Amino acid sequence: MYAKSEQGNKVNFFVDKGAVQKDKVFYGRISEPIRTDEKDSSGKYIYEYETWNARFVGKALEKARELKDRTRITLIEWSARNPYNKETNRSYPYILIMDFEIIE
Repeated sequence: MYAKSEQGNKVNFFVDKGAVQKDKVFYGRISEPIRTDEKDSSGKYIYEYETWNARFVGKALEKARELKDRTRITLIEWSARNPYNKETNRSYPYILIMDFEIIE
């Protein structure tokens, strides 16, 4: 799945402390808050979260190296990937991020 949007998707970036960073790929994690129609006892909306492993490449590579933990970003160009390994019978989903903007 591929998406390119002027408005983008707003997500939170998290540092992947266990990742070994490469020259052409930066690894991290992103989380997207999704508002449900339900409210808690105080009347505030309840949120669910989708969390993904993320790989930053292209225009996003150098910008990602400067990100701090919990930085809010907008995904401008990205692709959802889900490679499957037949030998281990496992999927390894991640988001490939080609461009993003930092939310000030």
